[in-house]
Amino acid sequence: MNRVVTFGETRDLVRKAIREAELPVGLEVWILRDLIGRVSVLLPEPAAEPPEPIRRLVERLHSTLGAHAYPPERAILYLEPEDREELRSEAVIWEEEGVTIYFLDREISGRRWVTIAESELAGPPRFVLFALKGGLGRSTTAAVLAAHLARKGQRVLVLDFDLESPTLSSMLSPEEHPDFGLVEWLVEDLIDQAEVLVPDMIGRPAWSMDFTGEVMVVPAYGRRCREHLAQLGRAYLDKPPREVGGSPEKWVDRVRRLVRSLEAHASPDLVVMDSRSGLHDIAAALIVGLQAQVLLFAVDSEPTWSGYRILFQHWAQNQAIRQVRERLFLAAALVPPTAQKEYLRRFRQHAWDLFREWLYDEVPPGEPDGEWFSFDLMEEDAPHTPLPIYWERGLLAWPDLRSLESGPVQSAYSEFLQRFERQLLPEAGL
Repeated sequence: MNRVVTFGETRDLVRKAIREAELPVGLEVWILRDLIGRVSVLLPEPAAEPPEPIRRLVERLHSTLGAHAYPPERAILYLEPEDREELRSEAVIWEEEGVTIYFLDREISGRRWVTIAESELAGPPRFVLFALKGGLGRSTTAAVLAAHLARKGQRVLVLDFDLESPTLSSMLSPEEHPDFGLVEWLVEDLIDQAEVLVPDMIGRPAWSMDFTGEVMVVPAYGRRCREHLAQLGRAYLDKPPREVGGSPEKWVDRVRRLVRSLEAHASPDLVVMDSRSGLHDIAAALIVGLQAQVLLFAVDSEPTWSGYRILFQHWAQNQAIRQVRERLFLAAALVPPTAQKEYLRRFRQHAWDLFREWLYDEVPPGEPDGEWFSFDLMEEDAPHTPLPIYWERGLLAWPDLRSLESGPVQSAYSEFLQRFERQLLPEAGL
């Protein structure tokens, strides 16, 4: 090795090493990249001597990856066949010159961004509002959207999943706060007593009482919350197995149970969830685990597009992109008060470039467009065409959700709400 190999190169270099090892066609090879980024080979059972092709492979991995591969004498691990079968669903699978590769990544949190639910989660339509950074009006939008839909007769369940810095919980006055919130459920669930909290987790804001429908708010934490930081440190844990030798319940699956439990109790027509911003486990669970429609908040800036490019690339590398792409839509946040048409034109162009690169199919010449997930730049209801939210000084304070037809809420959100009803509600079956 004459140069340093970095983590980001390891996956491509594993491919290179497998090609150069000249493995026999039809072989299955399991590759493990562990928590510190080192690569080893998994075999189904111990043997006096590993097969010659595997010995060639670990030698090649070490010479190609340097410090990101274990020395050949430590590079082979053994795993019971039944354990390998259990891990098969987590592997990224590809073929390299007739050899089937199962690539396993051991990650503390990033894996949750590609842990696609194996089954549909029955229940009402769900909408997740997500942004890479705070300050884009995500929580305000969730509140406005809930109020708008409730005025039209919908029973709307609102979940404040921004557990570290809850804002959406401000829809409730202090006296309207329920006894418990999402944090308490996640902690008490670890010891099997979360379900008794559910009836005392929903608050109903007084300002919505005259609406045709209903707004039901589950805050991040309730008024009886004590030791909030101590609870928060436990809220993201996988659930320990019930018996010795059992498997822990993944955090994504715990969130699915939490949402379904609240839905079963409240019987909403639809659910609006305010996600924590950034590439956090909360966002991962809501976006990939619930089959929800997802609004990606963005401003037209290179940091925004670079951030979403990182996320889309991660999905593509881990074979998850097709399971999530048809549920993604863009919201253009904080559209400036001047040159709005030009700003939205640039926004759409940059969004289309990004979606074409990672999400949209490349339609072969002569093929009908309708059979592919692909959209033209100017297609009005395409996922890359943003739902605009215009900047309004009057929204620097929490908006008056009783009157949405006038004032800053109307100026900022009228077009957004029209597009939401036309585009996302039919997608969700409403």
